[in-house]
Amino acid sequence: MTEQARGAVVRSQGGEIAIEPIEVDPPAQGEVLVRVVANGICHSDSWAIDHGNWGEPFPMLLGHEGAGVIEQIGSGVTDLAPGDHVVLAWAVPCGRCRACLRGAVRRCDHGWTQPPRLRIAGTGEPLTGTLSLGTLATHTVVHAAQAIRVPAEADLTRVCLLGCGASTGIGAAVNTAGVWPGATVAVIGLGGIGLGALQGAKIAGAGRLIAVDLVAAKFDIARRLGATDTVDASAGDAVAAVRALTGGEGVDVAFEATGNARVVSQAVAMVGRSGLAVAIGVPAPDSEITLAWGGDRPEAAYPNKASLLVTDGGDPIPAEDFPTWVGWFLDGHLDLDGMVTREAGFTEEDLDEAFRAMLAGEVVRTVVRIGDV
Repeated sequence: MTEQARGAVVRSQGGEIAIEPIEVDPPAQGEVLVRVVANGICHSDSWAIDHGNWGEPFPMLLGHEGAGVIEQIGSGVTDLAPGDHVVLAWAVPCGRCRACLRGAVRRCDHGWTQPPRLRIAGTGEPLTGTLSLGTLATHTVVHAAQAIRVPAEADLTRVCLLGCGASTGIGAAVNTAGVWPGATVAVIGLGGIGLGALQGAKIAGAGRLIAVDLVAAKFDIARRLGATDTVDASAGDAVAAVRALTGGEGVDVAFEATGNARVVSQAVAMVGRSGLAVAIGVPAPDSEITLAWGGDRPEAAYPNKASLLVTDGGDPIPAEDFPTWVGWFLDGHLDLDGMVTREAGFTEEDLDEAFRAMLAGEVVRTVVRIGDV
């Protein structure tokens, strides 16, 4: 039976967000229908509005950082059941791309598409969810592999952040970079992704954590989450400041979590000899990166033997990683509460304010409460 639902719809690139009646068909084979409880507002939603729905057509059902409760399962789904609490994940290995076929599943190109079960009520226009999920809605249908079961005691308004922001940062630290005990780490950009990377590096045993941002108000949060040092990038040369904090040597690992291509070169310049920079953010499509390459400058990529890696959502295998990370949250090692600045209701006014505050740098994460558990 078709579910009468509501969703945050964007009808065209650069368009406005409107909460509209939508229709959700029952799940087909290998799919599940989820009643969404909570959704974090992420820069990737804004990117999808401004630059196109990650290659998928409009109209778009917004949202990709959601958690909820399974209401129906399609045929062939054996490891999930109605009533299960789940976090929804876009970065699930597809098993079909070149990386997956060679066994490098953490480098998957994540070629998922939204199951065609969603449409605008009345007109019947098909809806495609942001990053194949569409979680800013009362209900959505996803592939069963994208629904990761979590314990009932895990607060869905917090673990929803693992759907993208927190898991992207944590994964960048523990999967992509492989931060090791005693490492010196810099994190540039203290939004949800950057603070996830900070916490992932801390849990991995980093000995020194340098938090870098243009907004000094974020430093108290960073310190609570493990930062040992802070650098106000609005006050001067952030690269010079980080290198000065390390006695001129630079850090072992630097994470760029801003989505600004220019900052990637700063991350490379912050690392010491044989250091590793990880680009996490998603820049505008026409961006270019220029690296200081040689000469006798200590921050030059060559001959400093600096390495640059690009992570795609933290390179997770959600079915393996999310249960571990939820366990970290439940045992107190991962602080997701500290990453939620505000909670909001599911209204157009609340969504407009949540996006405004995010783009203004006023919040780490706003979580939208869509329904009850």
